[in-house]
Amino acid sequence: MEVRNLLLRNVSRRLGLKKVGSERLNIFSFGCKTPKKQTCSKVEVRLRNILNGEVTVIEALEIEEISKATLSLPSPDVWTEMETKGFRLTFNCSESSENCEISLLIGSDFYWSLTHRIKRLDSSLVVVETSLGWSLQGKCDEQSDCTSVHLIHSEEESISAELRRFWEIESLGIRDNDSVSLGNGDEEILSEFDKSVCFVDGRYRVSLPWKPGMREVLQNNKTVARKRFEGLVRRFKCDHELFCEYKDVIDNYVREGIVERTSCDSLSDSQGFYLPHHAVIRSDKTTSRLRIVFDGSAHEDGHSSLNQSLYTGPNLHPNMLELLLRFRKNPVAFTADVKSAFLQIELDLRDREFTRFFWTDNLNNNPYVLNFTRVLFGLRPSPYLLAATLKHHFKKYKEQYPHTFDLLNSSIYVDDFICGRNDVPDALRTTLECLQIFSDASMLLRKWRTNSKQLDLLWQQEGVETEFSETSATDLKPPIKVLGLAWDSEKDLIYFDPKDLLKFMSRKTESKRFILSVVGRIFDPIGILGPFVIKLKCLLQDLWTLGVDWDSELPPKLRHKWQQWSSEAEGLTEIKIPRFYLGDVDQELSSVDIHCFSDASKSAYGTILYLRFVTCNNKIETSFICSKSRVAPLKSLTLPRLELTAALLSARLAKQVSSCLKFNANIYYWTDSLISYYWICGDSSAFKPYIKNRVQEIQLLSDPSQWGHCPGKDNPADLISRGTSAVKLAQNELWWHGPPWLKLAPDHWPNRQRDILDSELCSEELEYRSSVHVAVTQQRESLVDINRFSSLKKLLKVTAWVFRFVNNARIVNKSMNFYITADEIQNAEYFWLKYVQYEFYSAEILTLKRNEQLRCSSEIKSLVPYLGEDNLLRITGRLLEADLCFGEKHPVILPRHCKFTELLVIREHERIGHCGVSATLTQLRKNYWIPKGRQLVKTIIRICLICKKYNAKPADQLSGQLPRDRITQSPPFQIVGIDFTGAILVKDNQETHKSYVSLFTCAVTRAVHLELVSDMSTKCFLLALRRFLARRGNCKVIYSDNARTFKAAEKELAYFANILKDSEFQNFVADKGIHWKFIVERAPWWGGFYERLVKTIKDPLRKILGKALLMFEELSTILSEVEVIVNHRPLTYVENDPGEPEPLTPAHFLELGYGDSKYPIHFIELIDATTARESYKKRKTYRTLLLKQLWRRWKEQYLLQLKTVNHFKTPSVHKNLKLNDIVLVEGNVKSKLLWELGIIKEIFIGRDNNVRSCLVKTSKGLFKKPIQLLYPLELE
Repeated sequence: MEVRNLLLRNVSRRLGLKKVGSERLNIFSFGCKTPKKQTCSKVEVRLRNILNGEVTVIEALEIEEISKATLSLPSPDVWTEMETKGFRLTFNCSESSENCEISLLIGSDFYWSLTHRIKRLDSSLVVVETSLGWSLQGKCDEQSDCTSVHLIHSEEESISAELRRFWEIESLGIRDNDSVSLGNGDEEILSEFDKSVCFVDGRYRVSLPWKPGMREVLQNNKTVARKRFEGLVRRFKCDHELFCEYKDVIDNYVREGIVERTSCDSLSDSQGFYLPHHAVIRSDKTTSRLRIVFDGSAHEDGHSSLNQSLYTGPNLHPNMLELLLRFRKNPVAFTADVKSAFLQIELDLRDREFTRFFWTDNLNNNPYVLNFTRVLFGLRPSPYLLAATLKHHFKKYKEQYPHTFDLLNSSIYVDDFICGRNDVPDALRTTLECLQIFSDASMLLRKWRTNSKQLDLLWQQEGVETEFSETSATDLKPPIKVLGLAWDSEKDLIYFDPKDLLKFMSRKTESKRFILSVVGRIFDPIGILGPFVIKLKCLLQDLWTLGVDWDSELPPKLRHKWQQWSSEAEGLTEIKIPRFYLGDVDQELSSVDIHCFSDASKSAYGTILYLRFVTCNNKIETSFICSKSRVAPLKSLTLPRLELTAALLSARLAKQVSSCLKFNANIYYWTDSLISYYWICGDSSAFKPYIKNRVQEIQLLSDPSQWGHCPGKDNPADLISRGTSAVKLAQNELWWHGPPWLKLAPDHWPNRQRDILDSELCSEELEYRSSVHVAVTQQRESLVDINRFSSLKKLLKVTAWVFRFVNNARIVNKSMNFYITADEIQNAEYFWLKYVQYEFYSAEILTLKRNEQLRCSSEIKSLVPYLGEDNLLRITGRLLEADLCFGEKHPVILPRHCKFTELLVIREHERIGHCGVSATLTQLRKNYWIPKGRQLVKTIIRICLICKKYNAKPADQLSGQLPRDRITQSPPFQIVGIDFTGAILVKDNQETHKSYVSLFTCAVTRAVHLELVSDMSTKCFLLALRRFLARRGNCKVIYSDNARTFKAAEKELAYFANILKDSEFQNFVADKGIHWKFIVERAPWWGGFYERLVKTIKDPLRKILGKALLMFEELSTILSEVEVIVNHRPLTYVENDPGEPEPLTPAHFLELGYGDSKYPIHFIELIDATTARESYKKRKTYRTLLLKQLWRRWKEQYLLQLKTVNHFKTPSVHKNLKLNDIVLVEGNVKSKLLWELGIIKEIFIGRDNNVRSCLVKTSKGLFKKPIQLLYPLELE
C-alpha cells in the first residue's frame, strides 16, 4: 500500500501550485467496508527547511476536505512555557482562539525525513523539531465529549494482476513452449525438498526453501506487525461480529494444533519474523466464509521480507487448459477439493519462529504471540510445497494404484481435484482409492460433486462427503466453479458465468481503466466466447493506439463500440455448451477426427477445433473443443501473412489438444486462404524469413498432406476474425458444430488437395484489381515478388524454379536437372506477360472474351487489340501482308507503368549495347508494343548507370576570386609558389645522372628564382630552400602541390624555424614565420601562377641545351642566365609607339630591392662624411619614388588585366555538389567505365559560398578531390 499526501484544494489554488497529474482513489473512512471513489489532481509542493534552507519536494493530492474535525489548541500556559524554554512555534496560535483546520496531511513515508530532535515539555506533552519548525504533540488538558479519529486509507485501483491472468489464460495452448519445464535452480530446489521432507506422526513435515544465507540475516519486523495488529484491533472494536468470526477461526487453529503459543524463551531471541494478518470475506462461499490472510511480504524499511528471503519454487501444477480438456473427455465427471490443504502439512521446527503473529482473546488485554506449526497460505513457496508434497506422497502408490496414480498427477490443481471416468463403477473405485491415498497423508477430500446421479447415491452409501450431503436427491444443485468456469452438474453444461461481470459493469463507467478491469474479469480458457471477446480486445488495442488516458472520456467512435459491446454482454447468459464432447451418444465409436479451422482479417485472427466422431452405426456428430483468438499486430501485415499466422496458431493448439486428449484421431487443418495453403505445402527455404520461420514450424507440427482449402463461407474461424454479438453467437450452429459437410462422408468435403494453376493465380489478381466490376472472393499475392528484382533474367530464372517445384509436387516423374532449360525460361516469360496483362487490362480481356467493343476510355482501344491463340493481348495492325515475323506484325501489348515492362526495356537496352532511344525502341517493337513507349525508354536510359557513367560531365564552378596574397602589394618573394621541373640529365665523370630544377615563383611580381638540385629528396630541397632564403630574403607564405618532398620539408621546416627563434634573431624573425599551404591533390590549376612558369622555363632550356649533355656546374650557370631572361619578360602590354614607357617586368621590382624593408642594422648611419650621407639619402629617396611608380603601374596595367574569367573548354555541370551525392571519380585511364564510383562525405566551400572541393569515399578509401575531377551521376 502506498502512502499519499493530501492538501486542501483551496490552499493549493491560493498558492498557485503546479499540477503534475491526476490519480483515482478508493477512499475508506474508518469502519466503512465500501470505498468512496474520487479522482484527485496531483500537485507539487515544496517544503523549505527554516534552519538551513533545504527544500523537500513532495507530491500531494488535492482534496476538498481532509477532516471535518479541527485541531484543538492548547491553553495559553502551554505557549508561555514553550517560549520560556526556547521552543517557539513558527505559527503563532496564541493570536487565534479558534481551533485550526488541517490544511496539509503529510504521509508517514516523509515523517522521519522531516523530524529531528524530540524534547519533553511535561509528562503529557513533547515538542518535536521538524524542518517546518517546532511542533507540539501529546495530550491536552481540555476534554471533549466526542473523540475524533483522523484516519484516511487510500487504495489505488490495480488491474495489473487481473490483466496478467487474462493474457496468461489467453495464451494457454498456443505458446511456443507450453509445457511445464524446470528453470534455472529448480532442480536444486526439488533436490533439497526430497532431502528434507519427512513423515512424522501421520503428517508430512517440510522446510521452507530459503535463499542462501537469508535465514541468518532476516531482520525482525515486530514493530510493523504490532502496529498493523493494533489497527486490526481498532476495527474489531467497531465490528464485534467480525471479531467473533475471526476468533472462531483462530481458536479452531489452536484446537487443531495448526498454531501454538510461542514460548517466552523464543520471544527473547532477536531472530524471528512476524506476519501481519487481516480478514477476507467471500459471500459466495458455502463453507469458510471468512478466511484469514497472512502477509509474508511485510517488512521494516530497508530490510527484506520473509517472501523475499524464500524461493518461489517450480510450477508443478498441470496446464489449466489441458485439465479442462480432459475434464470434458469422459461421460462421468466428478470434482472435489482438499480441506485446508496447506494447513495439513507440518512446518519444520526451525522455520516456525518465522511465522509468528500477534493475537488477543480480549480486546482490552495486551496481545500475545502465536506461531504456525503448519504451512500457511500467504507465503510465496506455499503452492510449490503443497504440490511437491502431494507428488512425493503419490509415488508410494504407483505400484498399488497405477491408474489412480496417473490420474492424481494430472488432475490436481492446487487443492482442487478435477477428474472423469468412462463408467460409474470405475469412478467409484477411483473415488475410494483417492480418499484412501489422501487419508494416509492426514488429508481429506471433501465437497464431492458429479453429473451422475447413480454415482452420487453410491457416494452417500459409502459415506463420502459430498458438497450437498444434507440435500435430498430431488433438490436442484446450484452450479459450482471448475477452474473459473461454471459447471451445472445437473444438466452437465459448462459456461462462463457473467453474473459478477454484469454487476461490475452496472457502474456504467466509460474509461480505459474501467474497460481494462472488465477485460481482467473475463475467464474463458477454452475460448467459448471467442468471437464476442475479440471485439473487446480490438477496442482495447484502439485505446492504446490512440493514446487515450486512463481516466479520460472515450472518443465518440470508441465510446459507441464500448456501449454496443456492454449492451450485448447480457447475452452471455445464453452461451452454454455440453461438458462431455460426445453429448448423448452412448455407442462405440468407429473413428475420431480433429478438424482445425483458421482465418484472419486485418483486425484479428484465430483458430477453432472440433471433434468429429463416427459411431458404429455410421452416425456422425461434431463437438466444439476449444478456440483461440488474437488481435492483429499494430505492424501492418498483408492478409496472406495474417492467414499464415492463424494457421500456425491452429497447428500449435492442435498439438496441445491431441497430446492431451490422447484420442487415436486423424487431424485435419482447414484454411480459406489459397496463398497460405500454398506456402504451407511449399519449400520453406524459398520464402522470406517471416514466411519461412512460420512455415517451418507448421511443417514441424503437421504434415502438408493434412492441410486443405475450404470456402470462406464454411469457415467457422471467420467469426473470430470478424466478431459477433453474444446473442448471435449463442444461436450460431456454424460456431458450435462446424460446417454442415463435417457431418457428411469425406467424399462430400471440399477438395482438400487444391491444384492451383498459373491461370488461377492470375484470376485471383484479376478479381482483386477489378473489384468494382466483378465479385471478389479473396485478395491474391504473387508467389514471386517482382519488386525484389532488378534484372529480367533473374526474375525469369526464379519463376522457372518455382514452376519446376510445383510440377515436381504434382507428377511422379520429377525433373531433377540442376539447370533451367530454355523452354522453362520461355514459360516463365509467358506467365509474366499474361500476369501483367490480367493485372492492368483485365476489363479489356473480359470485354474481348464476351465479343464486345472496348470502352472509349480504354488506353489501348486505338490499337485495335485482340486475344491471340496464346490468350495474350496483341495489336491487330495494318501489316498483315508485310514480309515480317508474327511478333513484328502483332506485338504483345504491355502497360507502361509496370515493373515487368521496365525490366523488359532494360533487357533490350542492354542487348543492343546501350544504344540510344530510337535503337532501343526499335528493338522492343519487334515483339512488344508499349503505349507511350518512347517516354518509358527515355526514362529507363536516363537512369541506366552505364549510360550515366559514359555521358557524365565533370562538375565545375565559375573561377573563384583570386587569393588576397596574389593581389596585395608586397615585396618580391614574400608570397611564393614552389614546383619542380622534369628530370634533366647531367654528366659527372663520364656518368649520367638526373637533376631537377626547383622553381620559386613570386605570386605578386611574377618573378622567378631557379635552384638546381641533384635529386628530389627532402635534404636537397631544404638546401635549395636555404639558398633561396639567403639570396631573396625571408618569405611569409609558400604554396605547393602535395608532393612527398614538400610535405616532409614542411615538418622539418617547422623544426628549423624553432632553432632560429633565439634572443639574437628574435626581433628580426618575429614576423617572418613561414606558413606552408598545399593545394588540393591532382588539381594543378589551383597552383596556376607557378605551374604556368614551369613551361616558361622549359622552352628556353630546350632551345639552349638541345642535345648537349652538361655538367652540374655548367647547367647551374645556364639556369642563372635563364632566370635573368624570364625575369625580364613583360608583365604588361608592349606598345608599338616608341614614346610609350617600357613594359613592366619582374626585374624592375628585383632591381629596386625591398623598399621600406627594415634591417637590423642601418648602414647609412655608419657613414661619417656628411656630404656622402646626404648623397645616399637623396639616392634612397629617388629609389623609393621609382618603386612607388612601379607599384602604381603594376596596379593599373597588370592587376586590372586579371579581371577576365576563363572557363574549362569541356562542357561541365555548373551546380553545387552536396553531401551523399553519387559521383564518378576521374582516374588515370581514359575510359569512364573503369573509373571509381564514390559518395561525397564532406564538402569544402570557398569564399563565394560555392563548393570547390570534396571529401569522397570510394572502395579504396577517403580522398579529397577538386570538383573538376568529379562527375555527378544524379543518383540518390
